[in-house]
Amino acid sequence: MASSNNSRGSFKPKSIENSNVLLKLFCCLVIIVLICITIGHYAFKNGVLTCDHYVFNTYLYIILAIMLMFLIVLINDQFGIFNTLLEKIVSNGLFVGLIAILLILGLIILLTYALHKVDPKNLLASNGIWLSLVTIIGILMISTIQLGRMTDVVGLAGILTVVIVIVVGLLGYYMGDKIITFDWDYYLRIALIGIIILSFIGLFIGLYFIRDPNIIITFFYIISILSLIIFILLLLSNHKKLKENSEKCIDGKVVPNYPLESWNLVIKIVNIFADLIRILAVRKMRGRIGK
Repeated sequence: MASSNNSRGSFKPKSIENSNVLLKLFCCLVIIVLICITIGHYAFKNGVLTCDHYVFNTYLYIILAIMLMFLIVLINDQFGIFNTLLEKIVSNGLFVGLIAILLILGLIILLTYALHKVDPKNLLASNGIWLSLVTIIGILMISTIQLGRMTDVVGLAGILTVVIVIVVGLLGYYMGDKIITFDWDYYLRIALIGIIILSFIGLFIGLYFIRDPNIIITFFYIISILSLIIFILLLLSNHKKLKENSEKCIDGKVVPNYPLESWNLVIKIVNIFADLIRILAVRKMRGRIGK
């Protein structure tokens, strides 16, 4: 009887789960609307982009990007739209999956290049490209968040990400000149490209030549740690640049490009979050096996 009562208490009807997701969707939409209104109030002066509150406006865009990604995850939770898309890609085999990943990476690089080149005065184009990038990354994050949910590490990864962003952001903004004495972005990007190539090679070898899954898991665990270090260092450098750009931005001389400025930070923050999920998930799974 006690066990049956426990099972009843832990059971949640699908209608309740759906209503919870819908409530989260509504709250998320309300927050997004409020952020958009705040951006409209602080990022513009007399209908023109202003350099006033440069850092604040940049972080408003960052928070908006995160909320939009969260919205995408919630929409997928409710309707499963992107699950179907991701399952179709995976079900078509490794080769098709790799081609799809390469095409998506190419699209992200192309859109990022376009965001660098577009005139910030062209609000429709710059914000449209920014929104496209945020949407793509949001869809890609679904599988990572599902891994985090299965191992119950999403919350911890989120808290650690916030702590890292605050600490690294403050260090980069106020002590960046002392910490960064040379252009380490160049070397970090080369290292990042090397890790991406190594990941593809490791995935191919792991699927076709290595039978022990623990070796593959260990390999990608190490890759995630290296990736985390690189993105933390890049985040530090970006906050140094954020301060420099805010000081250079003068109304009438420079038009602020908040979509570009925020995207340079968002992509680092999201990758830090994703790497933390993978690292924590592996550690938790190993802990369960050890028990």
